[in-house]
Amino acid sequence: MTSVDLLVPELREHDATGAHTLLLRDLLVAHGAGAVRIVTQVSTTTTEDVTLVDGWTDPADLVILQHGIGSFVAEAVIHQRVPCVLNYHNITPAEFLEPWDPGLLPGLRWGRSQLDQLVPLTTRAIADSGYNACELRAAGFDDVRVSPVMWRLGIDEAPASDRESIVLFVGRVVSNKRHEDLVASMAMVHDTHPDARLVLVGSPSIDTYGRALTSLIERLGLADVVEFTGPVDDAELAAWYRRSSVFLCLSEHEGFCVPVVEAMAAGLPVVGFRAAAVPETIAGAGIVLGDKRPATVAEAVGRLLDDPELWTMLATAGRQRAGDFALSETQPSVWSALEGLVR
Repeated sequence: MTSVDLLVPELREHDATGAHTLLLRDLLVAHGAGAVRIVTQVSTTTTEDVTLVDGWTDPADLVILQHGIGSFVAEAVIHQRVPCVLNYHNITPAEFLEPWDPGLLPGLRWGRSQLDQLVPLTTRAIADSGYNACELRAAGFDDVRVSPVMWRLGIDEAPASDRESIVLFVGRVVSNKRHEDLVASMAMVHDTHPDARLVLVGSPSIDTYGRALTSLIERLGLADVVEFTGPVDDAELAAWYRRSSVFLCLSEHEGFCVPVVEAMAAGLPVVGFRAAAVPETIAGAGIVLGDKRPATVAEAVGRLLDDPELWTMLATAGRQRAGDFALSETQPSVWSALEGLVR
């Protein structure tokens, strides 16, 4: 039987890559793989048995590396010249964050450098999306398969009558996700829908970007309209999806965008900006905007707040699209991507 090491930079709760890694372990075990280890540099979970990368000196028959930022687990693969399967979650280009979040740049640039060094070591690459697959092929990877992130979509939906006039976005407060565009658009939404609020769920930014957002909110007179929740647990997140009326994503770089799928699974209509993998993830089941001028965004959001028939149509389409990412669909897809590698 094939022994497998799953390498992931961090194993954290409420993290898409960490959850994918645990589900991948379960899938391998269910299909009869031998010993399956999780190797990481940081673990904040007390319920999972992990091997820290500092002590990783005996690679398994098959090594699968989760890569989305510079990490010591990727460095261990490169240093030891270990053949691997690369499971690529995309690395945000540094130029998106450079003006606001310079503290994040070393990890991003390191990750890009490691990606180049992983080309000759990678026996097969698995990309979360077609967008990510194109990036891998352009970088020189030959055998690239596309298979979405595995994620549990256990969010109960709520009818429109139980929802509030909340425009929701979920994601870390970092500059590539363009929270400033969300805020600017909300100023126009609020002009025509005074009861509407913008709720931003996610871990806070470093000071520079966070202070700029606070200043913008104050200048626009939206202090009582925009709410930052900070990080939330699964129950709180599900509650926000059930309470909200529109999910709005104006991010300029997403390799997949799990929150879009979560929103659709919860019956929450999605408005997204046509950038990176977002249109591919929505796949016609929401409103995709070709530009994100505040007036354009406000018109789309306002239509959903005002038109119950359109709201219901997109909620239904979104739930159907989210079904494409149910575990019953993604597990066979991932297993197919690993075809011939596990015996």
